Amino acid sequence: MPYFTLFMALFFISTSAIFVKWAETPIEAVAFFRMLFSTLLLLPLIHLKELLSLSSTTIRHMILSGILLAGHFWLWFLSLDYTTVASSTLFVTASPIFVLIGNAIFFKQHPSRKALFFVGIALLGGGLVAYGDIAVGPRALIGDGLALLATILVAGYWLLGQHVRTSVSTNTYSFGVYAVASIVLLLFSLIQSVNLVAAFQIDWRIYILLAVFPTLLGHNLFNWALSRVSASIVSITILGEAVWGMIFGYFLFQESLTWIQITGASLLLIGIGLFLRRNEQDIREQFANQKAATTSE
Repeated sequence: MPYFTLFMALFFISTSAIFVKWAETPIEAVAFFRMLFSTLLLLPLIHLKELLSLSSTTIRHMILSGILLAGHFWLWFLSLDYTTVASSTLFVTASPIFVLIGNAIFFKQHPSRKALFFVGIALLGGGLVAYGDIAVGPRALIGDGLALLATILVAGYWLLGQHVRTSVSTNTYSFGVYAVASIVLLLFSLIQSVNLVAAFQIDWRIYILLAVFPTLLGHNLFNWALSRVSASIVSITILGEAVWGMIFGYFLFQESLTWIQITGASLLLIGIGLFLRRNEQDIREQFANQKAATTSE
């Protein structure tokens, strides 16, 4: 069930680039209203008792998670103004590298060599997906750099979510994080002197679509999965966003699509599937070993 949910969430979260590309307003407004509408849509589902019972440590972690998410959206949306959907999506979906490192350092979760090999296949596929589409020049390099920074921030967001979601429900966690992100992005907008009223009048439909599809049906489902699988698995699955970015870019924005990219997309999906299968086997083996050790005692 978690894996099916992950792939559903992957599709929905991949629609984000479409709506951002279609928006005519500044990226600060797009990011702010996306988070604001997401927060408001979750409000009726929140249990006030649980919200008020959160520990100070949990609240601090959720605040930090919200700040990281706000920075991620701002930087990634900005990168789409400089480079293609496929190129930007590739860098953003490189988060497994940083999540695996973070899990190894902070949570002592070390994937098996076979699992890492399959991660390598997926990353190779992701590289091929955008190989023929990465533009050359200073402007494209700026976009790539912004997307890479966005990747580091979202890796921190997934790692924190993995930790917090063990004791907080999906809707409460998402509501708190989105609310914090809304406040941070509001400050960004004010600093940049963005006319939010005018922006709302122009792109309010886009903002609602961003809140419903890539956020509530994308990020929220990933947040749900974080209490059942590790952040490494979530981030590996998100590699598939590069495939959807390639498809959307080709059909909706007339971006190039080559056989190298098609081959890369195939490798990417194969790598993700093999990693998930290997990880499930590793978990079963660890559980069996722990059970055997307990029995022998």
